[in-house]
Amino acid sequence: MTIVKNLLVIVVIASFLEILLPDSSIRPFVRFAIGLFVILAILNPILSVFFSGRAMQAGAWDLPWEYEESDDYQQVGREVNRDIREVGSELIREKIEQQISSTAILVPGVGDLQTRVIMTPGEGKLSGVEMVIVPVSTAPGEDSGTAFSSRDRQDQEREIIVKKLTSMMKNLYGVNEDQVVIRFEGE
Repeated sequence: MTIVKNLLVIVVIASFLEILLPDSSIRPFVRFAIGLFVILAILNPILSVFFSGRAMQAGAWDLPWEYEESDDYQQVGREVNRDIREVGSELIREKIEQQISSTAILVPGVGDLQTRVIMTPGEGKLSGVEMVIVPVSTAPGEDSGTAFSSRDRQDQEREIIVKKLTSMMKNLYGVNEDQVVIRFEGE
């Protein structure tokens, strides 16, 4: 009875494959594979009669996997994961600070600056930028206190620098203007 069922299933599958496959060079291989399945369907019950007493013991395969789910292991895993995220977030923060400093120094009027990036804890998103700018003096011999000819001109130049830097942060890093804090040294 089992042989008949197996052969019927093989015949149904073979007929579907014959319908689905176009006339090509693959057909002989499909017929060969179907022939092998027919041979297996016939030989399997016959061989089980001859070798009924011989069974392969697969005790090692049937062993249940017993594992101990401990809160200690999970806690250690969480701590390692947190440490990895913190180190990665710190490296990213440092690299972004370096990038911002490198691009901000190109703005005319910026002599030197210190940058501090604020990241959202847990998410690693850029949430703010703080900059302290040392303006460039206009005349080579002047110190930074007398760098600009008048107070109004100094305020205008600083306002232009702030606008350029906030625009740069908005365009390059997607930071809103209210998330960028720019101070000048000595203020």
